[in-house]
Amino acid sequence: MALDLKIGLDAKALRRDLSALAEKEIPRAEASALNRLATGARLQVSDRMKEVFEKPTSFTLNGFFTRPATPKNLEAWVATRDYARRGTAAITYLGPQIHGGARDMKRFEKALRSVSGGQYVVPGKDCPLDGNGNIRSGVILQILSRLGVMRDPTSNMGDRTARRLARQAKAARGAKSEYFIAYEHGNRRPKGIYKILGPGRVGEILRFVSRPQYKAILPVEQIVNETIARRQDRIVHEEIIKAFRKRGLK
Repeated sequence: MALDLKIGLDAKALRRDLSALAEKEIPRAEASALNRLATGARLQVSDRMKEVFEKPTSFTLNGFFTRPATPKNLEAWVATRDYARRGTAAITYLGPQIHGGARDMKRFEKALRSVSGGQYVVPGKDCPLDGNGNIRSGVILQILSRLGVMRDPTSNMGDRTARRLARQAKAARGAKSEYFIAYEHGNRRPKGIYKILGPGRVGEILRFVSRPQYKAILPVEQIVNETIARRQDRIVHEEIIKAFRKRGLK
């Protein structure tokens, strides 16, 4: 769900404060004030992410941007990036953190539905993680290939690779690779993806779970509104001073 927050100024206070400026100076001062407020609010959202998330990626921290105001269009916005050239747009997974509730499936979770029984995925206790605490993309690609669920069939592990792994005694009995699906006793419900790490050693790489539910821990609208209320008077005053100085006045 996209999120667009319009940045506004108290019109009555604005007219009072900017009344000393010439008519043509007012739109420029107002646009500049709006843009400074929007940028400040966006940075406050990023700062809050650093507090509530553990090691957020730069991609996540840049999940919001500002649409600037101009003297002819006195509207500035703090908005979410709803598109990602590669991967998933940040708002897709930030939405539950902002509004609460369940999240949508990630792309690789959808790819694994045929082996997970439609469940969601979290890192297992033996899963290799990157510096931000996320599953390494190389691990995901390897699992999708080994289990033959890549969208591009030519990227899936071929029989030659499977035979090589078998010769190296890395494949489980009856399995095609060193990765295999583990099932719960009794109901045979898939419980995760495991990997043979060596003789007698098995690691839990991915664990299947029901749809995760999240509490709202990133109240973006509240952060934006509080930032504007706290900074508006000071920033408008600074823009008035800036306008006078451009006239050559002190």
